[in-house]
Amino acid sequence: MKAGLFPGQGVPAAEVLAVLPESDDLLTRANEVLGYDLRRRVEIASRRKGAAVPTLIAQPAMFVAGLASFRRSQEAGANWHAFAGHSLGEYAALVAGASFSFEQAMEAVKVRAGAMQAAAQASSGGMVAILGLDLDRVSEIADSTGVSVANDNAPGQVVLSGSDDGLAAAATRVREEGARSVLLEVSGSFHTQAMEPAAVALRDALDHVDVRMPEVPVISNVTAAPYRAPGEIRKLLVEQLTGRVRFRESIEWLWYQGFRDFEDLGPGRVAAGLAQRITRPLRRAEVSVGA
Repeated sequence: MKAGLFPGQGVPAAEVLAVLPESDDLLTRANEVLGYDLRRRVEIASRRKGAAVPTLIAQPAMFVAGLASFRRSQEAGANWHAFAGHSLGEYAALVAGASFSFEQAMEAVKVRAGAMQAAAQASSGGMVAILGLDLDRVSEIADSTGVSVANDNAPGQVVLSGSDDGLAAAATRVREEGARSVLLEVSGSFHTQAMEPAAVALRDALDHVDVRMPEVPVISNVTAAPYRAPGEIRKLLVEQLTGRVRFRESIEWLWYQGFRDFEDLGPGRVAAGLAQRITRPLRRAEVSVGA
């Protein structure tokens, strides 16, 4: 069985620009909701080497780029038995699964992006990827330094989020244990309580969205399992802003349901790369048992 994966925020602007259509109905509809020329703004951002794309632009751009990739793959005859998205990517997954209309999801993403950027500006902080330590050890470091586990991406790749001082202390602890930390190019401490104001704004926006059960199962970042009811979709999308992204567990859930084909439906190969890293030990174990 095949699962479609949508990446989240953090893909370089140039890679996003390469996937965004130059002009078609998808981009036109997005521009009407946003009130500006999305592709033009991503093009400008791509000229600033090394600079992060502002959250306000990055999230709508990734959402549209992901669905543009999905549509091209669909037109080529692809079909999927489930979808999953990493953080923001969950919105594209829900549109692909026919839970949201494109316009209503675009409106929700617009609110989400603006509210998250405002919340980030109101509180200092950032995010750091920890490479080479398992989730339990990173969680212990997070607890001792006052930061939070934001993303459980894959074995040996966990992201911390929190204050600058807390992240610096955590990075020191990580270095002492022989592992690496990489500062992420994001504007705030996402997936922590610092995003609570954004969660309030998103909750209000989602109250006006017509949410249906997906025609194709969509995996929630919060539960690492398929959504079960429209009300649960609204609730968990809000919780996602302040809670942990359980991407590793989501891919593992799909694996144990029989999924072996994971297609990246977005700019770059981040989602597929994480899926490969997650499933590699599972594939080895499967071969070992069958030997």
